[in-house]
Amino acid sequence: MAAGGAIPSPARPPALIPAPQKTEWTGGALDCSRYQIIAPAPAGAAVAELERALAGAARDSAGTKIELRLGAVGVTNAGAYTLNAAPDGLVITAPETSGLFYGVATARQLLAGTTRLPCCRIADAPAFAWRGFMHDVGRNFQDIALLKRFVDVMAQYKMNVFHFHLTDNPAWRVECRVHPELNDPKFTPATRSPGKFYTYAELNDFLRYCRERGVRVVPELDMPGHSDYFKRAFGVDMQSEPGMKILSDCVNEFLDQVDVDELHIGSDEVALKNKNFLPRLAGLIRARGKQIIVWRPGGMPGGSVITQAWSAGSRANGPLPGMPFLDSRDDYVNHLDPFDLPQRELNLATCGQPVGDAFALGGILCHWPDNNVGEPMNVYRQSPVFPALLAAAERYWCGRTPQRKEFWARLPDAGTPAFDACAEFEARMIAHRDLFFRDWPFPYVKQTDIVWKLIGPFDHHGDVNAAFPPEQEIRASYHVGGTHYAWQEARGVTIHINHFWYDGWLRKTASGTAYALTYVWSPRPQTVGFWIGFNGPSRSDRRGGPNPAQGQWSTTGSRLWVNDGEIPPPVWKQPGAVKGGTEAPFVDEDYFYRPPTPVALNQGWNKILIKAPRRATTWKWVFTCVPVAVKAEGVREVEGLRFATNPE
Repeated sequence: MAAGGAIPSPARPPALIPAPQKTEWTGGALDCSRYQIIAPAPAGAAVAELERALAGAARDSAGTKIELRLGAVGVTNAGAYTLNAAPDGLVITAPETSGLFYGVATARQLLAGTTRLPCCRIADAPAFAWRGFMHDVGRNFQDIALLKRFVDVMAQYKMNVFHFHLTDNPAWRVECRVHPELNDPKFTPATRSPGKFYTYAELNDFLRYCRERGVRVVPELDMPGHSDYFKRAFGVDMQSEPGMKILSDCVNEFLDQVDVDELHIGSDEVALKNKNFLPRLAGLIRARGKQIIVWRPGGMPGGSVITQAWSAGSRANGPLPGMPFLDSRDDYVNHLDPFDLPQRELNLATCGQPVGDAFALGGILCHWPDNNVGEPMNVYRQSPVFPALLAAAERYWCGRTPQRKEFWARLPDAGTPAFDACAEFEARMIAHRDLFFRDWPFPYVKQTDIVWKLIGPFDHHGDVNAAFPPEQEIRASYHVGGTHYAWQEARGVTIHINHFWYDGWLRKTASGTAYALTYVWSPRPQTVGFWIGFNGPSRSDRRGGPNPAQGQWSTTGSRLWVNDGEIPPPVWKQPGAVKGGTEAPFVDEDYFYRPPTPVALNQGWNKILIKAPRRATTWKWVFTCVPVAVKAEGVREVEGLRFATNPE
């Protein structure tokens, strides 16, 4: 076939994340197995990305013409672009190089790992100007090579802000020549990568790398809180007169060496004992021509700042009149379950409004694994970083996300537009998991087709081991203690009986015992791995502990039966109270970073019954149960299984 000729279009259009603002499929597809690129000199990063996307094809001066153009596209949003794939070639147009890069990112997704690109017309632009992710390297160091890999993923999903939390209680992670004590390993705990920091050369190389991909780096030097390292190194409080002099030296040197437009100074979670501290440091930073960002709630230095909201709480935590703000509320990656995050992102309105403006800048998705992670890749293995990132990318770019708290801890009801939106995004996300995340942990499988019946909560009067009628016989309803109980439908992999903040599936109660029932059909007798978990801990501070004792699924008497045979829990590596607290890394405490539990299934229908009690002091009341296939390329759905609440 001649290069540039049309070939039949795919039966199903490729999955695009974030979804473009406007897409028209025009039929047919381009053969890009041989291609030529025409591009202006400033588009070097976009050209390099295009070459990577077509790594299986050959550059040929007679091949399909791919042209990158700098020019107007009808909107002025930074990052806007148009993409026109027609039988005679592909043209991506944008008013600036970031738009060309995003157009190429879309083309990569259209190619979907092949050399065929469906013919289409796309007009696209972001709803919010700032679309970010925050990594906390002050607590858990990651080397530049790993962070560059992460930025590559960010950029492919049109995320354009890397919030670099460089300092926290364990360490100051930036070279400091004027006060080298800050880099002395003896002032960093042995469990927190002592002696690990970024030289100015490394940091500037990283900044250059990010800029080439359209990513703004926002460094954060947290002050005066989250700074235990400072007192260890100098023996003085950061807010004291000597402390302010030392810190001023360090900040001046940092700004001498690192060219950034903004400096985040934290200012949260600390008692401001010196009223002059924030004004003095803010004056220094403003004198250097830098925009200041602070957390809200947090200390305010006076004057114009960008606030970053991190706590939902009261109105006092929200935006300040006349000042731009960023939204990081309600979706910390370290707190949430892999199956909670996508549905929450799709029902969380960035800055509380449909699109951004001069004040509602956008959002930053934050990841705070305060606990010692042990090794850097556990930052990604032990939290759902990439399911969260893809869903946030969709939210920040597309905008117009509804604010529906009722779906922050459960799926919407099947058959509703909200459910259809979740299922549609889930299908796209799973397609991306399989295509683009073979080298990263991606703890997610399809959940919108998994159904349950729930009943309860029964009053256990403080005895979490108390048994109730569903353990003996499954009936449509029960009368216990003068109360009538009936089953109700639920859907999903992670089921919040109650959520500690938001609506779960059953009525709110301080304690009780709930049961869940489903049936899974297997085409043959087989042993299948299941992710099974109860009341998983937060990765930030072991909240929800202690760990269960040997022989227990949880500290609250949780149990699970398949075909009336009880499934034993794993042999825990750290049962009970963990010595070392937050300095002891997680090992197998949650289902998605330990081996799946083997479960024998019969041919035909298999009954699964779950018991989920709660004490009044339990933080979470939640269970997860789903079959998974763990393969070399990552976690996948188990083929051939289907779920029903009535096996008839």
